[in-house]
Amino acid sequence: MKKSGLHLEMKLTGCLLAGCLALAAGAACAEESEKDGWKLLFHDDFNRKELGEDWQVVNGEWEIVDGALRGSGTLLTSKGIPADYPPGFQRIEYKAVTDVQPIIFFPDRPKPKVSVGDMGCIIHAQPSEAGAPTRTGYFFQFGGFHNTRNNLSRAGTNLITDEDEANMIEVDKVHTIVAENDQGKLRFMVDGKLIYEVDEPQSILGPDYDRVGFYFYTAAKVMDVKVYVKRLADDFDLD
Repeated sequence: MKKSGLHLEMKLTGCLLAGCLALAAGAACAEESEKDGWKLLFHDDFNRKELGEDWQVVNGEWEIVDGALRGSGTLLTSKGIPADYPPGFQRIEYKAVTDVQPIIFFPDRPKPKVSVGDMGCIIHAQPSEAGAPTRTGYFFQFGGFHNTRNNLSRAGTNLITDEDEANMIEVDKVHTIVAENDQGKLRFMVDGKLIYEVDEPQSILGPDYDRVGFYFYTAAKVMDVKVYVKRLADDFDLD
């Protein structure tokens, strides 16, 4: 009995340590973003039962399940970030994992492989009334084309493609994904690895290009999302 109690105590201690490390890593990431000049303006941990007023379902099915956003299709913030003037460059950080279940699954046998694709995000998009968000802003495609490509497109025009198999979606793995427009430097990072960087001299920017969102082809869960902004000067000329 003593041995069992010790084992349980060690397991609990290990879980608490892992939780603390995860929290510390998240705090460190936030601090690093703030140091780089980014200001956190939006945070959602989905710790509720309903999707809420902050999000607009453009297409597909989206819901809150067990404290996570789950769905596929296109989801967009209902308001711009920032919601007031002046506008700014955007950075989105989120944690996501695939949630595709096999049609037939026997508990006593290995789980069958499933096909996954597209667990990407959108920044600097227009409201959905202006057109498909993936074609009005910057679309960072993660695991597109049946998990064979990572694409970046600007208003529907492709800017760069990465086809390295090592950079694609891993089934059942929680990925930390970051996409940003850092004053004309478009960067896409997965699990701390820079996948690509593109120079964009004339960024899509302005009060009408201030929505962020997701595009998932197959079902996935998002546990946490943060949106940072680097605002322009009040007298900055957007023309």
